[in-house]
Amino acid sequence: MQQHKKKSFILILVLIFSFNLFATDTLYFVGNIKLSTKVTYTYNLRFIVENENKIRGYSLSDLGGPNEVKTKIVGTFDSTKMVLTYEEKDVLRSKVDLKKNELCFVKATLKLKKSKIIESLSGKFTAYEPGKTEVCATGEVKVVNTNRIKVLLKKIYGTDEALKNTGPESKTEPTEIADEKGKEFLITGTKVKFTIWDQGKVDGDKISIILDGKYILENYSITSEIKTMELTLSEKEISTIKIIALNEGSLPPNTAAIKIETEKEEYPILTQAKTNEVRTIYLKKKK
Repeated sequence: MQQHKKKSFILILVLIFSFNLFATDTLYFVGNIKLSTKVTYTYNLRFIVENENKIRGYSLSDLGGPNEVKTKIVGTFDSTKMVLTYEEKDVLRSKVDLKKNELCFVKATLKLKKSKIIESLSGKFTAYEPGKTEVCATGEVKVVNTNRIKVLLKKIYGTDEALKNTGPESKTEPTEIADEKGKEFLITGTKVKFTIWDQGKVDGDKISIILDGKYILENYSITSEIKTMELTLSEKEISTIKIIALNEGSLPPNTAAIKIETEKEEYPILTQAKTNEVRTIYLKKKK
């Protein structure tokens, strides 16, 4: 997030799934932050709560947008007062040119509120440039528990169909493919479930997908609606899936969230590419 003074604003949004179950669980949260300038942004967060109620993990701000930044976070949770305190540390990945933009790390204290159907965290934050005491941003954080929301929607609609735009959940972190080298994944058998969607802001990204030299999708617009295909691979040792970026939409680069599933494996993947670039997924059959 770039400020008027060309500052890259890096922030964490947090919400707690269940503070009674956090011993080793990885928690995943989404929400938004409102700056004092009335500008609002979306954020994701993954973290675990360890011994002595210390937390560690990372934030992923403006996913799919021009200011996307992945940042290490540390903090504590006071289980008596139900208060989460955290701060951002190191940048792990950034679309923002950090040589031209100064950073603005967030420190926040959020209060956990719980009801029968929802859990939320809200509170104020103050952000500082690394190693300085001068405030570079202030505002308010409000986030809710994604798992609790899904349970609520299922109760209301009686089906998982209401959840189709949230994207399939995964137990592992996405593998990022951001260059032409591609990535190799080991799979069992020749039957593969291929899922694709836009998990960030839908901005008009278009792609074509080629499986072993044959198109399985052409000039496809990626949206928040999940597209699923059942693929039968050849018997050769390695099958190749190529994702061709036909444009970069309104928020470069071209991004696609993908999930590869077999009966025994699950691989979440995130591709990033410029126009006409190709990102390759190599599926190697286990012997």
